Amino acid sequence: MAGFPEYLWIAVVGIVIGFLYAFGIGANDVANAFATSVASKSVSLRMAVVIAAIFEFSGALFLGASVTSTVRGKIFDTSYYEDQPEVVMLGFMTSLVTASIMLLGATSLGLPVSTTHTVVGAIIGFSCAAEGFDSINWSETKNIIISWFLSPLITGVIGFIIFFLVKHIILLSADPFNRGYYSFSIILFLTIGLNVFYVFNKGTKNFTHFQEEVYDVKWVVPTSWGIGLVCGLLWIWPFGPKAKKTLEERRLARAETETAMEHTVDDENVSPQADVIDDKVFDPDSDCDAQSQTIDPDNDDYIPQFPKQTIVSFHISAQEDVPVERKQKSIASRIAAATVDQDLEKQSFHESRRAKKCWENMTQYDAEVEQLFTFVQVFTASMNSFAHGANDIANAIAPVAGILAIYQTGELSSKSAVPKWILAYGGAGLVLGLAIYGYKVMKTIGYKLTALSPTRGASAELAASLTVVSASYVGLPISTTQCIVGAVAGIGCVEGWRTVQWMSLAKVCVSWVIVFFTAAVFSAGVFSFCYFTPSAMEPVVNATAV
Repeated sequence: MAGFPEYLWIAVVGIVIGFLYAFGIGANDVANAFATSVASKSVSLRMAVVIAAIFEFSGALFLGASVTSTVRGKIFDTSYYEDQPEVVMLGFMTSLVTASIMLLGATSLGLPVSTTHTVVGAIIGFSCAAEGFDSINWSETKNIIISWFLSPLITGVIGFIIFFLVKHIILLSADPFNRGYYSFSIILFLTIGLNVFYVFNKGTKNFTHFQEEVYDVKWVVPTSWGIGLVCGLLWIWPFGPKAKKTLEERRLARAETETAMEHTVDDENVSPQADVIDDKVFDPDSDCDAQSQTIDPDNDDYIPQFPKQTIVSFHISAQEDVPVERKQKSIASRIAAATVDQDLEKQSFHESRRAKKCWENMTQYDAEVEQLFTFVQVFTASMNSFAHGANDIANAIAPVAGILAIYQTGELSSKSAVPKWILAYGGAGLVLGLAIYGYKVMKTIGYKLTALSPTRGASAELAASLTVVSASYVGLPISTTQCIVGAVAGIGCVEGWRTVQWMSLAKVCVSWVIVFFTAAVFSAGVFSFCYFTPSAMEPVVNATAV
């Protein structure tokens, strides 16, 4: 028997809106992980969606929280609601509605925002409206404000240092390919070791038993770096030599192609021999209509010439226009063309001339070295995606789990059990959001902040992972979204401060502040409308007494 059967509608609406919020997280937060990989052409947009779908859904389903905090981050004091848990139930529902609207609105504008801060702002808004400012744990708000400055600044500095070292040690060396090849085992060791540690540290936070009784730095650190060491050794043999051979063959083939193209250009510079027909000069490359005007139609030798048609139609009447038949695309093809098969680079350059100019002036480095770093970049993005699916799915399911727990028990608890179907439900929302709407944020981070390549993108993602892992141990408030934005700006500064689109960066940073406070005010308004509006079934609530 449900604790609050009369509030079944809140539970149903909460489940539906929870999926919508998970959709928004996928479109905004998940898109951050693969934006640099897509922009640097390490993977296509379609492949990025496939990889993210696998890792996000797997992380959410297998490492998602079995028990989650009902009140995310202890934002408000639950003692205010011990006698009225249904108020929290309604507040969570209105918070999800508000957060979904704000998140999808920011995504439609291509603004990467923190999904955690959005829902926290919404919950703060409803609690202020219900029980006043004293019900809020303001230290949480203080940490969020600190993260607006701390996250991009720290990650930007780390990203600058990483790419600066890569540039001067490998890319600008006399033989960048061999330098990159022999350094790659060390890069793999550091990257894979760090990312495995990142998954252990962030992805398993949801398992209280594992964190308290199993998780131990004494074995986690050696295990993580041991895996990285094994991968580094496997690069030395057998994978490294095979990859080197393949890349050298590609380099040779590209050189041959460039040589052939140079010969073709030289041949085109030579004037073609004109054909002489009936003492008249006929240029086969000229327009057919222009040639027909040089011939007298009254001449018996006149031969009419018609433009060539690429589409052949049958049963044509001489008096009717020729209908042009076009192959109709299937619904799936049209959906793919509007989502995962878009040309984000072309769209971004059309929307921002400054971004196009920045990319055109980007310094090009050795192509084979860039190819090596695609493996690092895709692996890092995949691990980040897996950890994100395991940990950040709580942003969407925690309020839903809280609503269901109150509906079923009639009590407000600090912890709520999370059924597996909710984890799968939220994971599906993440994947769908990325596939359908993730391209918006990808264009901002991947194309409109600075020019990216595999070496630059890998440096940015590595800097973001390192910052998140380090900050979690030190206890600094860090947002993964703000970290990747700062990292991209940091690696751009290595090539000079003019290579960073500072107006686009400022627009993104200002949006963090606007979205948080707007979510709080909007949530307070929506909750007040639902809670304090007179009802035919219940007496009017005295707002001043609350």
